[in-house]
Amino acid sequence: MLQELRLTIVVENSALFGNSSVWAQHGLSIFLDLDYGRERMKLLLDTGACTEVMLHNADALHIDLSHLDLICLSHGHYDHTGGLMGVLQRVNGRICIMAHPEIFAPKLKAQPILRFIGPPFSRTQAEAAGAIMLDCRGPAVIAPGVMTTGEVTRLEAFERVSGFWTVKDGQYCEDNIPDDQALAINIEGKGLAVITGCAHAGIINTIKHAQKITGIEELYAVIGGFHLASADEKRIEATADALRKLDPAILRPGHCTGQKAICRLQEALGERCQPLAAGDTIQL
Repeated sequence: MLQELRLTIVVENSALFGNSSVWAQHGLSIFLDLDYGRERMKLLLDTGACTEVMLHNADALHIDLSHLDLICLSHGHYDHTGGLMGVLQRVNGRICIMAHPEIFAPKLKAQPILRFIGPPFSRTQAEAAGAIMLDCRGPAVIAPGVMTTGEVTRLEAFERVSGFWTVKDGQYCEDNIPDDQALAINIEGKGLAVITGCAHAGIINTIKHAQKITGIEELYAVIGGFHLASADEKRIEATADALRKLDPAILRPGHCTGQKAICRLQEALGERCQPLAAGDTIQL
């Protein structure tokens, strides 16, 4: 049974005020220390945008990457995968990486010009550096009370993916980012914690999917990127209304959420909503 969970925000768009040793960079990486009493699990969700910042912040926060048990990648964009090769250099031996099989599909953006936004390395390079790639489309139990969501079921009409492109079967087409996933964690006596990378599938879709696959309705915490930085007023308002109804005790939006959306979520949920920053530690 999970006795204690401590999250440390290693990489984030902003840095904790007063901690000059931690660097801010567009991207996300969250270190999870799970205490099961006789056993501990050290899990890394995403690796930021580059090796330099990822390793600098890990050292500044006294996180020993050599003893990681597992790495989970929320999706295949550079700002969540870019530091992986550096992390692999620190890990003792080979390490399993839980990810969707399409993280290495072409990841493109065309605003204003076409550019590649996928991982800055290939599967072959990652495996040569010690990665054991575990390709999984569906949910996976990775520790007692801890699951990856796998592909998120998309039901909310206001949560739609746009602006991303890929090449599939020889055709240039829109990418709805099927590789987007999150972590779902059962906090004993409190409820469900949902830890997201970007929530490209929609933060409400992600939460409801996590509730369905875990069978846990009580929502305790939602932490990570909510991908609302470019959302219009209608979507932000619909998201705030839905989160108010879901009623989490802790809401920690960051990375791709955007300041406008964060302010609206703070209005809707009050002191329960606090933005993320690199250097933050969260006890659940």
